[in-house]
Amino acid sequence: MHTFELFNLIGEPFAAGLFELDASPIIRYSNALKRYWERAKIPDYDGGLLYPCGVCAFNFDESIAFRPHYANTYQLNHKALKEKSEKAYDTVVKEISLVKTFSGHTVGGMGWTHSFPNYARVLKEGLNEYKKRIDALPSGDFKEGMLILLDGIDAFHARCLSNLKKHNAPDKLIQALENVPYNPAKNIYEALIGLNFIYYVDGCDDIGPLDKILLPYYEGEDIVELLKELFRHVDENDGWSGTLGPDYNDITRMCLQAIHNGRRPNLQLLVKDDMPDWVWEESAASLSTSCGQPSLYNYQRYMQKLKSLMPEISESDLSHLAFGGCTETMLEGMSNVGSDDAGINVALIFSEYMRAHLKDSDTYEKFFDGLSFEIKKTVADVLDLLNEYRRTRALYRPAVVRTLLVDDCIDSKTEFNAGGARWMWSVINMAGTINVIDSLNAIKSLVYEQRKYSADEFLKLLDERDSVFLTQCKKCPTYGNDNDIADNIGKELIDVLTDALAQRECYPRGKFYPVSNQFTTYVNAGRHIAATPDGRCSGAPLCDSLGAIHGNDTKGPTALLNSVSKLPLENIIGTPITNIRISREHLTKTLKPLVTAFFEKGGMQLQVSCLSREEMLDALEHPEDHKSLVVRVGGFSEYFNRLSPELKQTIIDRTEH
Repeated sequence: MHTFELFNLIGEPFAAGLFELDASPIIRYSNALKRYWERAKIPDYDGGLLYPCGVCAFNFDESIAFRPHYANTYQLNHKALKEKSEKAYDTVVKEISLVKTFSGHTVGGMGWTHSFPNYARVLKEGLNEYKKRIDALPSGDFKEGMLILLDGIDAFHARCLSNLKKHNAPDKLIQALENVPYNPAKNIYEALIGLNFIYYVDGCDDIGPLDKILLPYYEGEDIVELLKELFRHVDENDGWSGTLGPDYNDITRMCLQAIHNGRRPNLQLLVKDDMPDWVWEESAASLSTSCGQPSLYNYQRYMQKLKSLMPEISESDLSHLAFGGCTETMLEGMSNVGSDDAGINVALIFSEYMRAHLKDSDTYEKFFDGLSFEIKKTVADVLDLLNEYRRTRALYRPAVVRTLLVDDCIDSKTEFNAGGARWMWSVINMAGTINVIDSLNAIKSLVYEQRKYSADEFLKLLDERDSVFLTQCKKCPTYGNDNDIADNIGKELIDVLTDALAQRECYPRGKFYPVSNQFTTYVNAGRHIAATPDGRCSGAPLCDSLGAIHGNDTKGPTALLNSVSKLPLENIIGTPITNIRISREHLTKTLKPLVTAFFEKGGMQLQVSCLSREEMLDALEHPEDHKSLVVRVGGFSEYFNRLSPELKQTIIDRTEH
């Protein structure tokens, strides 16, 4: 029996398509998607005005063990496929092993890549124009793969239309989907239909800057309910982000209204100095529903830094600034940004180095220099492993949908992972940075300046959780209170991390940039780290953002944000996430002045929660009464009831200002 026949027999159409042809990877993976779209279940029609709906075809049919995935090309349920057929399982494992995996010193990421299709171009030109561009290419594997992929999209589109007609869907919906995404959208409803369809074709990742994409089709319609329906689709698929601004319009307003009480998408508002008051008011109204939406970004600061880091990017391309995934910096429709490509557990490096070398360092400067060297060595090792992953991924695991939908892959006849996108870079997550800042302050003060403890005594009392010792640590300068002593150590540490990433360039081109984006990983990232001098006990979670360790920010929100703004945030261009919790009753009056002052001092990003401690404690006791309760986590919002007990507690413990 031929391999692809075996996969057909056991109900694995993606694998069947992959092994059907003896051809190059771009042809094989395009054929895999085509067969998947032809044969996998498609979502039921829910009676709404947008279709597809519900869980994406990539995620919907759980009877299929080997399925497509927008970031990793595939997702594999090892146990399920092995139970179906040992031979099939071994065949798939051999295929995916061509790409060099890496693990170990990572926090989040591990080769993850979020992206934005060029929605605006698809809506303006239609996929028929894309086919004409591909038809004009010289013969070869690239052209053949893209044409096979378009055949697969045709099959999925035809099945969607057939399903709508079978369920007597509104003529308006059927007629719109008959036109888009193959022809240009004629009105805002068709634009939403086309965007929604392409969102599902891409696998339900990021929805893009809606107030920019939809504006050319807007003629004064109220689309709040349609946006709510689109946002529900994003939520049902655990989808990610969309950017608003900096050219604020009626669609900006309606997006902010539609996200009330919503979990996804993560709406990221680009804030300018002259942002109108109505945008501030709509933002406060949305945040007051405790959804954590929108998060706020310093538009001018990002633009200045991107121009400095990448002067080759034109003003026109920079105007496509957007944030994908949790919050990673991208250029919508034209970039390939590893996000998060890998993660460095700075607290783990610190903890291991402190225990091995504190006694060897007769001055704080010697200790810090040794730690810096260890950080740079570890980062270089991780980046080398990551680059080998990126190199082999480019050879063996193409991202064919993104090759079709992101500029300039078609024009350059180059696959997305191999360097086809117009702009490329990678962002690397840095975990536990704030824990290390406060720990370094305690060491510098107690061991080297006051000389209260020898190195051996310091480590012994730390592990014993001696109460007198811990009290002494708490009296040391702590980050988050506008204390120059503590904050300057933070600046020095961030400089070390930035320099460490500059040791390598990412494959096939571009640079590595830091991001502080802990999403939900900060709990697991602390599990195997011994007690640290910042006060956390062995195995406890790390700090969840570049804000202070919970409870340390005792001097109010202004002092907290002053500390954050002293860090070289512009170097954490991937995005330096800062969490702050403001009581709902004070939000309307404090949001604009607090954010404006923070951004004037150099702040890059701020995400605001205003859910009270009492509400969260009640949700712990009565989860059935709070099924839709949303909280802000690392770089996104999540249903409170979905979080682990440790994550719930860290959010409850945040200082409320």
